Amino acid sequence: MRESRTKQAKEQSFTEDLIENLPIGAMILDGKGTVLRMNRRQEEISGIERSKILGRTFPDAFPSCLDQGLREHYNRLLEERVPFDVIIDRYVPQYYDKQMTYHARGASLPNTDHVILLHDLEDEHYKVKRLVEQRTQELNDSKTFLQSLIDYSPNIVLSTNLNGEILFFNRTAEMSFGYTEKEVVGRKTDFLLKDLRKHGKKLGGSPRTVEEIVCVKKDQSVFPASLTISNVKNNAGKTSARLYLLNDLTEAKAMEERLRLSERLVLYTELMGGIAHQLNNPMIGVINFSEMLLKDMEEDDPRRGIAETICRAGKECLKIITGVLKSIKDPHLTFTRTDINAAVADTITAFRQQSGQERDECSIRVRLDSRLPPINGDAIQLKQCFLNILVNAFQAMDGTGEVGIETKYEERRKRIRIRFSDTGKGIPEGLMSKIFLPFFSLEELPGRHGLGLSFAYQIIKNHGGHIDVKSRVGQGSTFTVYIPTQIQEP
Repeated sequence: MRESRTKQAKEQSFTEDLIENLPIGAMILDGKGTVLRMNRRQEEISGIERSKILGRTFPDAFPSCLDQGLREHYNRLLEERVPFDVIIDRYVPQYYDKQMTYHARGASLPNTDHVILLHDLEDEHYKVKRLVEQRTQELNDSKTFLQSLIDYSPNIVLSTNLNGEILFFNRTAEMSFGYTEKEVVGRKTDFLLKDLRKHGKKLGGSPRTVEEIVCVKKDQSVFPASLTISNVKNNAGKTSARLYLLNDLTEAKAMEERLRLSERLVLYTELMGGIAHQLNNPMIGVINFSEMLLKDMEEDDPRRGIAETICRAGKECLKIITGVLKSIKDPHLTFTRTDINAAVADTITAFRQQSGQERDECSIRVRLDSRLPPINGDAIQLKQCFLNILVNAFQAMDGTGEVGIETKYEERRKRIRIRFSDTGKGIPEGLMSKIFLPFFSLEELPGRHGLGLSFAYQIIKNHGGHIDVKSRVGQGSTFTVYIPTQIQEP
């Protein structure tokens, strides 16, 4: 009996020494959570003497520990005897202020209602882990920034492997070509870049630049772009991919064309001024003589209608001539409050009066936006501009077909859109850049002098707007006039 007690005493002493000298913190709790035993290492990492902890419940002594992620695990251990092993990053100890990694484990002791809690604060582990997390975050931020920088670049950016298969396709490329990245990845660039191979030899060490290349959209329409191709090298210095940078030249070329056209129209403006000046005096004579004839004619004279037509047409021509002379001197001198819808309606009336019965097989479909605000402009000049476009449309249809006229207020851009569409023969692509030039006509026919569209272009330019043209041979043409809404009281 005495030997058995001695043995138990030795075992208990051994157990106590083992717990006391464990390299990690240890606490023995009873079934109610009261701290019965606390070893040296636990005293060190807790930062408080064990005498101030023993006899207190764990929640009372270490509430911060429970609040930082241990409460659920601790309760399940006491109530359901479920062991746990958790790591809490960015843990702040209860009795001193220092951020660390807290490793906590708990288990029930057999043949008793007691439990053991093992704790350790892993300072070095925390530092290394935080450093890895920081570097990972920096890498992710850098990758995200680079991805955003490429995605939202105004340039089209795509990359390929050495076989020419697309690896990357940025957001600008998606918007420009109409394809999504998923639709193009893995395909070669031939379907996007027309005749790429004929633009140079095999790419060497330096970037290769192509001043202009034809790009093909998903809908098979095309646009011009400049292209720079560069090699992408890996860490070993070997070429692993190719980078393609494209700059859409559509707007730049349109601006260049408008500038060239404006320069050519300077001569035309001077010419029109000279012609208008020379016609002014004879036209006054036509009006005066027609008025004299009308005074000498009886009301029932069968020739009176002809004289009235001559007088009315002469006065209309004189208005146009006067407007041309004023607009050359100062394009805005004749500007007043102008209703675009009214100008369109007057244009249609004038066209029908001029064409007579010649256009019976052609129809005009009109859709006018009632929300159009008035603009500061010259109604006579605009009417002549619209009339020139309308006459051009009917000439393109050879007497049969339909012309659509539509007005629309683009509120966001503060401008009015007037669209003329016809079902005529269309304009060949090679001639599109010439249609606004003075004395240019698609067909050399009597009565066509090639001045109508150039005059229309100049009028819209004087109003601060521009004209866009889209056409396909055999499918007709669409002339779209844009005029800003610069409202001023007359």
